[in-house]
Amino acid sequence: MRIFLCLFFFILAINGWSQPATEPVEEPRQLQLDIRQDARISLLLDAHKEVVTRERGINGYRVQIYSDSGNQSKLRTQRRKADFDSKFPGVESYIIYDAPDFKLRVGNFRTRLDARRFLEKIAREYRSAYIVVDRIEYPGFE
Repeated sequence: MRIFLCLFFFILAINGWSQPATEPVEEPRQLQLDIRQDARISLLLDAHKEVVTRERGINGYRVQIYSDSGNQSKLRTQRRKADFDSKFPGVESYIIYDAPDFKLRVGNFRTRLDARRFLEKIAREYRSAYIVVDRIEYPGFE
């Protein structure tokens, strides 16, 4: 009985210490902040915004699966794009003209590891494919 009472009071004491303390919550105060800066800083920020909106996308990786130059190279690249789109419908593909070559690049990968995984998936179909650094579209949120 004595052990039972000691155990009961011990558990009761631990339970009392484990209760959270309630403190009054203060409402956030509205502060007024006066910023004094050189007028050139605003001009610099505006110029930066203009550059960012002009440059579309972010740095990332794509897989280049085809490159061709010469007569009918654009047509052959478009055919390869249609073939790729039919085999991998969920992956974006892009035809890029970098004189004198037409290049077919696929995917929008933030990391080289993601691009490598995709390259391994398509390696049997496109043996000459390789990873390139490129400006990619902003990835969607899932």
